Amino acid sequence: MKTKSLIFILCFAASGCTNSRYPNWEYVRVESAVPDKSCVYKMQESCSQRANACFNWHKQRATTFGANTVVIVQNVNQNQLATGMFGIKGGDNASTLADYYQCNTAKNIIPKVKD
Repeated sequence: MKTKSLIFILCFAASGCTNSRYPNWEYVRVESAVPDKSCVYKMQESCSQRANACFNWHKQRATTFGANTVVIVQNVNQNQLATGMFGIKGGDNASTLADYYQCNTAKNIIPKVKD
């Protein structure tokens, strides 16, 4: 019983830390092009993780630069499989290049803080 409680507390704490470290990262938009000419460029970064993990990574990183929109510049998916003595190994890898923008449009809505 103590083990289950400890696991729950650790999982809850880990998710809480992500939200406090990257506030409102869930509301960062992911776009294929800059949505508006009034958007202000902040930064460009690349990510090399498995499958779609890069999208959340970019959304979280964008908040550290004061950005609320991620524009995917390049997305390369690769299957890397190798056969060895114990069978086939490998999987999908993704490499994503993204620009971060601060856009003040009606589509960028962050929920109001309750008083």
